[in-house]
Amino acid sequence: MLELRINGFGGQGSVTLAHLLAQAALENGEHGQALPFFGVERRGAPVRAAVRMSPTTIHAHSQCELPNFVVVMSEKLVQAAVNEGICETGTVIINAPQALAVNNYPTWQVDAETIAREADLFSADGPNINIPLFGAVCRVLNIPQNIMEQTLMNKWPGANGRRNLGAAGKAYNTVAQIGV
Repeated sequence: MLELRINGFGGQGSVTLAHLLAQAALENGEHGQALPFFGVERRGAPVRAAVRMSPTTIHAHSQCELPNFVVVMSEKLVQAAVNEGICETGTVIINAPQALAVNNYPTWQVDAETIAREADLFSADGPNINIPLFGAVCRVLNIPQNIMEQTLMNKWPGANGRRNLGAAGKAYNTVAQIGV
């Protein structure tokens, strides 16, 4: 079973990203489980969500303590995300404008904010970085691009889906491994 935690700020789309990843697992013939964590979160406050993916039935329903992957939606949260826990062989996926190695963990970097801006993906809170991050995470997890595309088009058919496809596809093709 693969566990993934998403660390972001309220309003960045952490929960939506978790749901998209769980749905992509289902579309890919696996089991997926999105685990949003709701406490006293508010827009701009640190938030987290988690995802489990497995080729077999998932029986766990608790939060992910030591995930295999940590997705960091803002470079301001890197240290807090790593301190919260990651397995020894874990991997970090980070939204950052430039390469940023994280401790001794294999690290993948994508500039999700620039990709979202270029695709004109905005909400009241700013650029929707969760869509490019979805593409980047799918690539790192070896989820085929056609499954990523199918997941997005099922969620947002029509013009919005096609715009999301462009941003996710660009991130899928540009996410780069930068550390360890």
